[in-house]
Amino acid sequence: QINAFVKGIARNHSIRKIDIGYMSDDTRAAVVRAVGNYSQLESLTITCHNDFDPNPNSHSAVVGLFESGVCQLRELMLFGNDIDDDAVATFANGFKCIAASLEVLVLSGSIGNDGLLAVLAGLSNSTSLRTLHLASNDFSSAAEGLSLLSALLQSLPKTLEHLNLRRCRINDEGLQAFIQGSAIHCRELDLEGNESITATGLSHLSNSLQSDSCCIERLDLFDIPSAIGDDGMKALARGLAHNTSLKSLHLGCLFNNATIPPAQWVAFSTALCDPSSVNSTFLSNHTVQRIMDEDDTDNVCPEDIDLYLRLSEQHPKYAASCKILMKHQHLHMQPFLQWKWGLKFLPVAVTWFEQAKTCTTLNVQLPLEERRVVVVEESDLEFESRVLSAMYEFVRGMP
Repeated sequence: QINAFVKGIARNHSIRKIDIGYMSDDTRAAVVRAVGNYSQLESLTITCHNDFDPNPNSHSAVVGLFESGVCQLRELMLFGNDIDDDAVATFANGFKCIAASLEVLVLSGSIGNDGLLAVLAGLSNSTSLRTLHLASNDFSSAAEGLSLLSALLQSLPKTLEHLNLRRCRINDEGLQAFIQGSAIHCRELDLEGNESITATGLSHLSNSLQSDSCCIERLDLFDIPSAIGDDGMKALARGLAHNTSLKSLHLGCLFNNATIPPAQWVAFSTALCDPSSVNSTFLSNHTVQRIMDEDDTDNVCPEDIDLYLRLSEQHPKYAASCKILMKHQHLHMQPFLQWKWGLKFLPVAVTWFEQAKTCTTLNVQLPLEERRVVVVEESDLEFESRVLSAMYEFVRGMP
């Protein structure tokens, strides 16, 4: 039956995607050889079942497929206990043959530093890679490989859409090694479950988040206890305060029953809306829209933070103006009088107020509730009084 099945696959030249799993090494190799002449094959998934002992020669058929030059794989996904350093070393030259067409690469097994170096060497001529999924490997001693990963990301012609390093035992040294390249060349970064990362590592992450070149839009730090500790949250808040790309920050420890004390949220509140001055409020973070995991019922954002997040999500154009009106009843004009433009700044101020008036009509939908909340509760008369007060101060201060 297996032979008939393999022969049937060999004759079928319409298959573009194939998923091979739960087979012995010999059967798996036969199936791979059967699709070796598929020029139209775009996606290959191989799962090495744990019931079979790793066979040093079991990957030769896969290598032959890569090196044949016949197929132009766009997606390659290899899972299993025998996807280790030795296996990846075997694949390395084959990766070079498909790197130009490869868009998605998934390698999940027991890869360490040597294996990571081999993978990255094979991807050195990559031009189309969008997703690199290396979850569940062991990078606890892979600072060298992670440093090379950072260099590779910076050399790619396109920004990586998704980098998955979930549960790879990455520590502070490893995080520091790759975060710079990841932050400026990756839109989604998944670090879930790397429990060895401490507040020190999060400080390195924070520095990269503050970079003007940072392009991370989604950051997953779930099941990293230090990320919801006092020092860790302060470090992340410093990064958020000056970040303009991040939209989603995934925090929490669902299975550890860890809760975040109210006092630890203060740094996040300030990062999203610093009330110390109008300029500080303006320069706060107006981009991030989500912080906690929706399933983590033990940790719910405080009401003020939740409002800021929903405002950025539902009314991004007016987020900064709304926060200024919420936190500053009177806008002091004295600082603007010191500018060289002097009276020429008055029309700018008038225009700002005209646009900001929209904030008094906005409302946001809060999660898990049917009601909508008014962002700035202020009547037309109260708003006009605010405008006249600011204009009077400006005119009176002119020489």
